[in-house]
Amino acid sequence: MGKVFCVQDRENAFGFVLSAARECERIVALVQVGSGAAGYRDDRSDLDFVIALDSDGSMPEVMDYMHRKIDEKYGVLYFRQDEERHLQCYVLSDLLEIDIGYGGYENAAARKPAFRVLYDKTGTVEEKMIRSREWMDDRIYGGKRKKDIASARETGWIHLMHAAVAIHRGDAFRAVGEMEYVRKLYIDLLGDRYRLESGLNREIDRLPEEEKEAIRSTFVTGEDTESLWTSLLNLTRLVYRELEGQSVPVTEEMLLVYCRDLRGGDGRDL
Repeated sequence: MGKVFCVQDRENAFGFVLSAARECERIVALVQVGSGAAGYRDDRSDLDFVIALDSDGSMPEVMDYMHRKIDEKYGVLYFRQDEERHLQCYVLSDLLEIDIGYGGYENAAARKPAFRVLYDKTGTVEEKMIRSREWMDDRIYGGKRKKDIASARETGWIHLMHAAVAIHRGDAFRAVGEMEYVRKLYIDLLGDRYRLESGLNREIDRLPEEEKEAIRSTFVTGEDTESLWTSLLNLTRLVYRELEGQSVPVTEEMLLVYCRDLRGGDGRDL
């Protein structure tokens, strides 16, 4: 492998994608999204674009066109095309990642707050994207929160129970695995509440410090029984806090009694 990309390499790739898009008659607008639209976070930020087409029917042709142009210009280590999401992901030989989404200009919408219209033959794309912000957050985070609450309500408690049993049996790795599953549910709920992208914890570093400290309290720092119980009980309280007002088959009180029984003793620290 050669050198890892630098800022100038990224700028060169940006210019190439812009030039290639302009050359295609079916591409009516190019929009930069992600961190680059508001000023790159650092010299390792990647490139994210959305291509607006003259119609959805042009999508296969334009996706093939962009794939061919980028493949001819650069050594591509990795390429993936997600047909359902109308998304292409490229990783170049210098490890620069380029993600390109596609859609008809009539349905242009901003799925993230940061975007920059690089050119627009129709003169309508930017206005459509600005207007879409009025309802897009509720559509994305509101709908996702409903699904995440349902998932946490229906499955969180049973994985917490399994973790308690695993600790009781001395199965530390099983306990950690069960808790990691529930922690992901919890982080998804936090992301929904603060309207941050929680997949792979992408934007979770932007949470208030007290929320991040709460997450840290659920991390397992040792395989000894006391450390495992502490992490589990902290996680249990946090998850049920996010599910306050929801109907959960096993209540927090019931789960704490279950843990107390498995842990033994008077359980006063529960």
